[in-house]
Amino acid sequence: MKIVTRQDLREWFDEAEDLAEFIRGMGPAGTDSDVLGPDIDLPLHLQYIVRKRAAEQPGPVRANDFASIPYYSLCLGLFLPLSSQAPERVAALFGIQWQPPALTHEEIVRQFFAKNVGLTFVQKLGCVLGDPFLGEKSTVRRTSLLRLLASVTLVPRRGLPARLPPRGEVAPLFAESAPQRRTEPPLTAAEVLETLRIVPEHATLIKFEILRSLLGRCGKLEAYFLAKLLLRKAGFGFDYQGPLLARLLAERFGAPAELVENAMALTDPLQVARILESEGLAGLRQIQLQPLSPVRPALAGGRATDIRNFPVWVERKYDGVRLLLHKSTDASGAVLCGAYTRNRHDWIELIPGLSATIRALPARTAIVDGELYGFVADIEGARPASVYEVHAFLHAPGARPVQLRFAAFDLLYLNGQDLTGQPLSHRRHALTQLLTTVAGWPLPIPLQLTEGQLVESATELNRLFHHFRAQGYEGIIAKNLAGPYRLAARDPEWAKRKPEITLDLVLLGAVFAVTSKEHAGLFGSYVIGARTVLGGFEIVGDVAGVDQERDRQLQAELMRQGLLTGRRIERPSATGTRPGLELTPAIVVTVRFEGIIRDQTTGQLSLRDPKIAEIRLDKTAHEADEVVRLEQLYLDARLS
Repeated sequence: MKIVTRQDLREWFDEAEDLAEFIRGMGPAGTDSDVLGPDIDLPLHLQYIVRKRAAEQPGPVRANDFASIPYYSLCLGLFLPLSSQAPERVAALFGIQWQPPALTHEEIVRQFFAKNVGLTFVQKLGCVLGDPFLGEKSTVRRTSLLRLLASVTLVPRRGLPARLPPRGEVAPLFAESAPQRRTEPPLTAAEVLETLRIVPEHATLIKFEILRSLLGRCGKLEAYFLAKLLLRKAGFGFDYQGPLLARLLAERFGAPAELVENAMALTDPLQVARILESEGLAGLRQIQLQPLSPVRPALAGGRATDIRNFPVWVERKYDGVRLLLHKSTDASGAVLCGAYTRNRHDWIELIPGLSATIRALPARTAIVDGELYGFVADIEGARPASVYEVHAFLHAPGARPVQLRFAAFDLLYLNGQDLTGQPLSHRRHALTQLLTTVAGWPLPIPLQLTEGQLVESATELNRLFHHFRAQGYEGIIAKNLAGPYRLAARDPEWAKRKPEITLDLVLLGAVFAVTSKEHAGLFGSYVIGARTVLGGFEIVGDVAGVDQERDRQLQAELMRQGLLTGRRIERPSATGTRPGLELTPAIVVTVRFEGIIRDQTTGQLSLRDPKIAEIRLDKTAHEADEVVRLEQLYLDARLS
């Protein structure tokens, strides 16, 4: 048996009289010999990006076109600090001694944007967002990465999933399988980012060949973040920090921060950066609201109990999934539909029948804001489903069936006209007219107008709150009828009221259960925190008494998102201290509690007897309540 080596290829290449004839049987069909000839010694992944670059731009393409800082330096100087990992975990995973820099994440990103590292600004922004695909869809899933890893390490794929739970994610397995560090020759950051950008457009076999070529030159740190980037699980959180990114982009391009933030509300940061680079402020002003371009919706920013100016519009608050329904019709009559979540993910294919419901809207183009909610069958009959039950029904096969409905409460766009600048009274009137003809139709997902009334006093507002609560709904939303629709912002003139004292807080740690109870979970309690003014998180207590089912749900999310940082923690308890694990702030839970207490020595606030009411998979850590909210509740209780 003859094993063909690279040296054999070089010798045959030198002896060939007809270069085209020599290349014809090599590599993928349709290979351009003019490109492959000079690049025969390039790694496979670099050959593909050279071909891609040659197809996209005129002129010769050379390997040094992808010169930049080493990929290792990008991982060590940017990805690692932004991932907030403990030095002990870094040492265990990558075999390096490392201390986090004494800089905030904003300062790290500002310095990265300012330095010349051989990357375009859009590539830099993609790094900060953890999106190497630059806004395009990824075609790589966790199962694909496990197959890739098995093909590289020659370890049976069936044995890999069993190694996931202790590590919480796929990326550590890639770090384990790689050598300490690859240095000869070093991967460049531009080379890696350009390779990942073209990965989704290739078939699975070629995709695996490209990624194997890339992994063959990765060390532990590089392989770890390569896996994170492929899954878009870098977890830096900047995609949810609109004002911060708008400020950084404004500084970089000398643009008004408000104009940049408005543009980001209508599109995404990557597109805003591209427009600023190519067209400047003039291009930014051309960005307009239009169907099938996802936007972040307005959110409630006030409390109904604080309302002093009446009258206000009060409507029922549903415990469902926020969706913006988009309908677009072209000149030939072809219709396209979208259903975008608060985080701008399109769920139209996830919800059977919703496309047909949107098509039934009597409009050429429209963007309707509302809640996807539903009912479940209980012992006492049908009751409104919780948001977790709706989410589980859509994502988990075998979950409790939910009869879905859609309640519309706002209209952003209609027949070519942007309505967000108009008062709510006008938008509500237009929405009522739009839905009148279809409200009673037997649609796959029934469509209805959110019920509500105009109230003149706090007494009437309180009456409506108890009315909707008696029907089993979450509460009320009060709105100023004269107010515009504030895209991607918390509107202080949208005020909500829920039945009990609750806060949306972030899980910061998981404490191991110390019990012999048969149905106890792995973690007996969780550390919860609120946002600080500077963007960090402050611990406000521990949620104990987590049952096995809820703990299993939380564990699944911890593992799926890879939130274990590796740093061990200890939390005080009635029987001493208990060990636990630090978590990357990501999972939001609605916490019910009896009151707020202040430590007389430190002045720190904490919750009295907190319990997890809901797991808010529809919220991000940057949408959690702030510490100042606890201060307000504490003062309210003292003064009442």
